Amino acid sequence: MSSNTQIGRLLAARFAPFDGTPHSEGRVVFWHDEAGEFSDELDSIVGPEAENEALHDVELVRLESNPFALKYRIMLAEPTTKFLVYVEGKLPADEDNWLLDLEIAYGPWFTADKLSMILNELFPREASAETRRDWLAIMQRCKPFFDDDDLVQALQQRLRAEDDAKTFQAKMIASLLGLPVGEHSLQAIWRELLTQYAKDSARGIEAIDAMGLADYHWAGTRGIYRFDFGNQLNKPTVKDFVIWLFRLAWNGFSDAENSIDYYANVRRDFDTWRNNPKTTPVIQRLASEVFPDLSLDSTIATMSLAELEQHDVFSEVDEQIVELLYEALDNADVTDEDVQRIIAARRYGLWFSRFANDYDIIASASALRAMLRQCQPIVESISSPQNGFEAYTNSLYQVDGCYRRFIAAWKIGSPSRDRDIADSLEREYSRYQSELGVAWQRQVGKMDSWAIAGVPSQADFYMRNVKTVTDAHKKIAVIISDALRYEVAEEFCRKLNEQSRWTASITAQLSTLPSYTQLGMAALLPHTDLSLDTKKHYYAVVDGKDASGTPARSAILAEVGGTAVEAEDLLNMKRDEYRNLVKSCNVLYVYHNTIDAIGDKEASESGTFEACSRAINELEAVVKRLSNANVTNMIVTADHGFLYQDHDVSDAEWLSERPSGDAIWKEGRRFVIGSNLVGKSAFTTFSAAQVGLQDMAGEGVTIQVPNAIHRLRIKGPGVRYVHGGASLPEIVVPIVHISKGRSASEDVRKVSFRIQQTTDRITTGQITVDFLQTEPVGGKVSERTVLAGLWGVSADGKGVLISNEVPIAFNSTSKDSADRHVPATFLLAGDADRFNNTTVELRVSEQIPGSSQMRQLDVKAEYLLKRGLFTDDGFDF
Repeated sequence: MSSNTQIGRLLAARFAPFDGTPHSEGRVVFWHDEAGEFSDELDSIVGPEAENEALHDVELVRLESNPFALKYRIMLAEPTTKFLVYVEGKLPADEDNWLLDLEIAYGPWFTADKLSMILNELFPREASAETRRDWLAIMQRCKPFFDDDDLVQALQQRLRAEDDAKTFQAKMIASLLGLPVGEHSLQAIWRELLTQYAKDSARGIEAIDAMGLADYHWAGTRGIYRFDFGNQLNKPTVKDFVIWLFRLAWNGFSDAENSIDYYANVRRDFDTWRNNPKTTPVIQRLASEVFPDLSLDSTIATMSLAELEQHDVFSEVDEQIVELLYEALDNADVTDEDVQRIIAARRYGLWFSRFANDYDIIASASALRAMLRQCQPIVESISSPQNGFEAYTNSLYQVDGCYRRFIAAWKIGSPSRDRDIADSLEREYSRYQSELGVAWQRQVGKMDSWAIAGVPSQADFYMRNVKTVTDAHKKIAVIISDALRYEVAEEFCRKLNEQSRWTASITAQLSTLPSYTQLGMAALLPHTDLSLDTKKHYYAVVDGKDASGTPARSAILAEVGGTAVEAEDLLNMKRDEYRNLVKSCNVLYVYHNTIDAIGDKEASESGTFEACSRAINELEAVVKRLSNANVTNMIVTADHGFLYQDHDVSDAEWLSERPSGDAIWKEGRRFVIGSNLVGKSAFTTFSAAQVGLQDMAGEGVTIQVPNAIHRLRIKGPGVRYVHGGASLPEIVVPIVHISKGRSASEDVRKVSFRIQQTTDRITTGQITVDFLQTEPVGGKVSERTVLAGLWGVSADGKGVLISNEVPIAFNSTSKDSADRHVPATFLLAGDADRFNNTTVELRVSEQIPGSSQMRQLDVKAEYLLKRGLFTDDGFDF
């Protein structure tokens, strides 16, 4: 673009506001060309020959000798003509300028040197003369910036008439870095510079230097952040800043000479960068890069757990915490409460995700060890079958759940360490299983029949739980998950209760004996008599009908208006198909087989606990599929539970005794079915009648189960996962009743909290505020993490963050409110000074789920900021 073309475009923009009236803006433009550089080219710029058509009707007037005549012509003779008044040479002083009133009315002066054109034509004309002089001085010092039209345009979008020289330069840097319009604070500038540095780019800082803004930038960094405040660095670099920043962060933003108040500005901004999901990866990469430069290895290696808890900037801290926690588990010299507290606190740190597997192993290992010790006295106190059953459903099942979660975590985590911890816990759990087996066996040995007072029998399931619903003319669905152990069902129940509108409750019933699939599945069907097939003896018969397999069970259910379906088939059905299925019956049995399908095979039994987790998710999918078909009454139950140990069976766990009798029809790892079996001390022996079975052919049907948790040596499937016996994990069968509500009151909500305001004033550089989590987390009440900070309110109503932002986790499950207090300390930054003697707000925000954006919560507190003395660092960008 030629200079005349550009001048014409700028002049056209000046004349554009003219509306044809005498006093309209844009009627007169005064052009000062001191050297007369464009004197010979004016006719091609304005007038009939102008290149720009918008300037064809502009009258060119050269001011040479008679300002009065010109003034008369403009004001009176031609009051609606557009004039370009061209002035060469030096301008007269104001007191000698007879056209000053017109120049002021139609100003500012148009000039054709590039910087002046930019200043006069593109930047806010409302700025004062002094401000414009300051701007021009900066522009003259930083000419390369204004040679770039894109940068000029970016600055034009940001600039405001009230911007002083410091803000002008800050906005220049913001334009260089491509920051969003409205962002030009030192925090925003350094956020971008650090982001670039983390990507091995020096583009931003090099541009700042090339444009002549480096002195301003580093002076501002020194003044606001107190970086290199003694000017010891002749030419600082971004790396210098990064080393200083992370050393300061490691020291808690204080040093030998200065307290945390002194570094409040940089602490506030560092907290913002580390807490913002967009910049957290930047802080992580920089921390990894700078760590070797700080020589902290030996320091961290000698720190205690309590000392390490105060730090989380470097991954090496979490690495050492993990190491010390593993050692503490080995030595059993740390309480589970402390382990869980430490890990819960690390969950919100920079590096938790990197060490999540280790933390899961440690947390689950600690929980298992604590639960084993907590339950030992309960095992010893078992005094009756009823007492033992209740002890398991109230407490002891948690040991099996903790063990399952530990083994699952260990296998997922694959820690690069020896198995000492795993082997130690395996021995403890194995000892617990054995002791519980013996304690429970003492009660089983006293039983004359397979029944416990006050405990429902699996054989009565249909009458108690299904027929009562159908008699009320309501539909019901029963999901039977093969080998869904009580503790797995309890976790499934909790998971449902943590979701909106879903309500689940769990009870238990006594399984059949033996506790194996064919018999357990048959017992759950509608029936009067239950027996074993007189030919195969392993398969169950319901009222004379075969109950083996889904088709046979569906035929039995058809007699009461019901049907059966495999869970996999149900989940693969289209919407109309599963809705029509539900409409076709009053009772729907859904058979689910994930746990037993994996556990009952030697090749896959080591994946039993993984299968348990998968089963929980699949059962949730089945329940929600049925709900979509408008089923409102649902039950999840099982045919039996199981025993599992993640180690090879020892000699002591094998049963040396062999069963004997007239006939042995079926021999499993944990049960024997035969004719007139001989009672032996290693077995518990029941007749068919004693376990609720009919002996249809009078064959002397006898059931035997190995005492405690012993296994029979036989050929066949694996030995770690077994069922069929009378141990509590095998015979305590869950019943989960499920409903889905319609009221919003049943929705999951985040835990509530409030600010415990003990004062309404802030008189120092910091304030510690107590937050109270008003209820325990659990069920429909979920945990939450918020960011809290102090904000001032500027004259235009905009909020200004004047302190660090503190992440606060509300995750306590304690019912004691004294355990749910969370203190947070806020340090006032330099921006707080301009809000002295005003009311400031403690605001709380929370991340929007599925987004990196934050939303402000309604919870807040107000304080009068009244500090007696404060310093002004001279920088406010």
